[in-house]
Amino acid sequence: MFKILKPFIFLLLLLLLSAAIYVILDVFISLKIKEIIDTAIGTEVIDNFKKPTLYFLILLLLYFPGLLLNNYLRNRFIWKCMGGLRKKYVQRVFKKNINEFQKENNATYMSALTNDFNQIEKNYLEPLTDLIAAIANFIAGIFLITVVSPLVLLIIAVIMIINLTVSILAAKPLNRHNKERSAMFSDYTVYIKEILSAFHIIKTNDLDDRVRRNFQVKSEQIQNKGYLIDKIISYVSAIQQANFSFTFLGLYIAVVYLDIKGIISFGGVILIINSIDKLIWPVYAASEAFPKMFSVKSLYDKIEKSLLNQNEYTETLDYSGLNQEITLRNVKFSYEDNVILDNVSLQFKKGGKYLIVGPSGGGKSTLLRLLRKYFNPQSGEILIDNVPLKDIQKDQYFANIANIEQNIFVFEDTVRNNLTLYKNYTENEITNALKQAGLTDFIRGLPQGLDTVIYDNGKNISGGERSRIAIARGLLNKADILLLDEPFAHLDSETAKEIEKSILDLPNVTVINVSHIVFKENKDGYNQCFLVKNKQVIAV
Repeated sequence: MFKILKPFIFLLLLLLLSAAIYVILDVFISLKIKEIIDTAIGTEVIDNFKKPTLYFLILLLLYFPGLLLNNYLRNRFIWKCMGGLRKKYVQRVFKKNINEFQKENNATYMSALTNDFNQIEKNYLEPLTDLIAAIANFIAGIFLITVVSPLVLLIIAVIMIINLTVSILAAKPLNRHNKERSAMFSDYTVYIKEILSAFHIIKTNDLDDRVRRNFQVKSEQIQNKGYLIDKIISYVSAIQQANFSFTFLGLYIAVVYLDIKGIISFGGVILIINSIDKLIWPVYAASEAFPKMFSVKSLYDKIEKSLLNQNEYTETLDYSGLNQEITLRNVKFSYEDNVILDNVSLQFKKGGKYLIVGPSGGGKSTLLRLLRKYFNPQSGEILIDNVPLKDIQKDQYFANIANIEQNIFVFEDTVRNNLTLYKNYTENEITNALKQAGLTDFIRGLPQGLDTVIYDNGKNISGGERSRIAIARGLLNKADILLLDEPFAHLDSETAKEIEKSILDLPNVTVINVSHIVFKENKDGYNQCFLVKNKQVIAV
């Protein structure tokens, strides 16, 4: 767990330094209070009283800025840690292989970014900063009480052993219950995502009551688990507080007795009473902090596990574009035990136009995913200019291909940014892409043209317009390989024909189009058509 703090070690050291400074100031203030009290009840002249009082006031003026600085650094440390952890998590998520990412439900990552990271903040970083302050105060308390009476330290040591024992015993069940609660939150997030996505189905099929019942059951499970965790913590806290109450009472009696016997001065009594909290509170804070901090380990392990690529492969080759051909040689691919493609061999020449057809679920989209480098085949190989595709670095390969996906996503941003995907293109390039994708009239009709904002994954535009935006993206990218997955599914036939013809007329671009829609007017524009059926790919 401590490795998550490495990037923020400088802030942590500043926090430790500021805690040390304000605690040292606190120690001197306490000693001056003792000196003032002993002077006031003694026989010293007034001049002896003025000097410690002046020092006391100076120290007090320094103490409050020190305390404010410490609180500021504490809050900044937590803020920077959480921001940095979330940023690093998202970066690592996007380093996952596409096939590994798709194995997990998106709700797993949503749960980590919300519930799990909130738990890390609440049960790790906040207790950690409390622990730093507690340790500083504990050291100060030891010093101050040692000045007056080392005997009191023995009593405090007994308290510390009792409370730490309770904390260690409480940590194990808390760790287990927090892990179970995190898993419940993941399932809960998945469920909520599903029912919201299926809102229209639930409403039109009168499933409201069933959904509400299931929702209530899952909500109650999480609430009950949270209640159980809080109950364990409250029992532990009650035991510790009872122990502290008896300890305070015993220490008060002990120091008064020592004063009566003349072993310590009255100023020493006040100093010990004021300093007891510096010893008791740190023990209490530590006994609360450790179970919480230990309980976070399971969450951290879960987060780390979600970021791992199970089948990591080191890619070593550079890629700058297709020169000759793409070759599939004896390729086999399956989703677990379900074989989709078996012993497939075919070839795509540079600049060629290829149509891939076949029944739904036959493996057309899987073939495209292999060509997109989303997956590697279980056996056989895919070669780009006689170089294994699996050895080519993903970022370089992705930069030289253009994808038009079946499921189109648009950002809540302007039409321009959705077309360019935040890359720099000239106005002439954008205009040509719009024309080829059949978007010219659509853009003219928008209130702000290319600067019109698209909302909520395209809620304010039609499915056909979304498809054409995706096609324009691919055309703008100027990649030498264009991979299309059902690109005309949401378009009227006339528009689809025009766009398909524009794509087939692209010079030196290898086009591989997976589609169940075949226009006889454009069919001759393809160099070859392949049928994917019964785990095989054959030329037709």
